[in-house]
Amino acid sequence: MKKSISLLLLLFIISACDNSKKNQVENVSNENLETPKKELIIDVLSIVGKDKTTVEKVLGKPENIEKVKPSNTPCADKGCDKLIYKSGKYEVVFINDKADWITIYDVSNFETTVDAIELLGLKSANPDFNSPNNVIRWKNINNILEINFFDNGSGKINYIYIKGQTD
Repeated sequence: MKKSISLLLLLFIISACDNSKKNQVENVSNENLETPKKELIIDVLSIVGKDKTTVEKVLGKPENIEKVKPSNTPCADKGCDKLIYKSGKYEVVFINDKADWITIYDVSNFETTVDAIELLGLKSANPDFNSPNNVIRWKNINNILEINFFDNGSGKINYIYIKGQTD
C-alpha cells in the first residue's frame, strides 16, 4: 500500500511538472505570436492639415518662427509661418493656417525602402516614383498630396518632405 501511494504521489508530481513545462512553452509561443511593433517617426496624420495649437500638442512648443514666401502659393505676398520644432528635427510651413509643408530631419538611422512610409504611421503602398538611391515618392496617400523620402547616398534616409495640400 505504501508503494502504491508513493507511486501515485510520484505520478502526480511528474504530471504537475509536465503541465508546468507545457504552460511555459505555450506562454513563450504566444509571446512570439504578438505582432512586432513597427518603429514610428511620427504619426503624420496627427499634424498634416492641423492648426498650430494641434501641432504644438504633438511636437511641443516651436523653437523658432520664420516668415517664408514661396512663389505660387498663398504665401507669396504676405508670407506664411515656418515653425521649427524639436531642435530642428521638424520644420512645418503653415499655409492658410494649416500644417502643409512638413520636413523631417535626423532620420539617417532608417533605410530608404518602399516600406519607409510606415515610419509615418501610414499603411504600406506602392510608391509612384522609386529611385532608392535618390528619392521614393508617394502621391495622394490619405489626402496628402505628396510624401518624399530622400536618400543620403548610402541607403539611409536623409530627410522626409511632405506636401499636405498645396503644391
